[in-house]
Amino acid sequence: MSSIQFFFASWILTVLAFIPGHAVAAITAKVAASYTSHSSTDSGTTGTTSRMIYDAGAYYKFQGGGWVLGALYQNDSQGGTTSVNRTSYGASGGWMAPRDSGFFVIGTYFISSNYGDYKDGNGFQADLGYKFTPSKIPIGLQISYKSYSYSKYDHSDTYIDPYFIMVLDF
Repeated sequence: MSSIQFFFASWILTVLAFIPGHAVAAITAKVAASYTSHSSTDSGTTGTTSRMIYDAGAYYKFQGGGWVLGALYQNDSQGGTTSVNRTSYGASGGWMAPRDSGFFVIGTYFISSNYGDYKDGNGFQADLGYKFTPSKIPIGLQISYKSYSYSKYDHSDTYIDPYFIMVLDF
């Protein structure tokens, strides 16, 4: 574990240690998924690429508003001529509408990100979305801006991805 990873893990545990038991209203989980596929033909040769992303987040939701604090795990599988996976996890915080419907904004700092042969990366993700409840479980849409950096390899990536989401309150 690098010193940056240790710092952020320590920071989250310290913040959670000082939260009084009555301040936590609920635990909220958000699962997000996105799939894209692209096919092209060049000089008679057809190539297809696909990308499947899923995010799984768990958050403490504080009483008296929609403030949340938690963590996010992300898996990004890219396939085509060659396949490569990115796995990232980090600390998250933001605001989620306290009702079954409404907007949310959540930011995540990835303390660890591995992408194929690129290891020991970090990055961030900013989510903007809207949830609504057509039945008992809130679902919705989200757009995410993501930036990853692998300084040891002088490599970085930036994405804007749409997601379908499901929110569960415990």
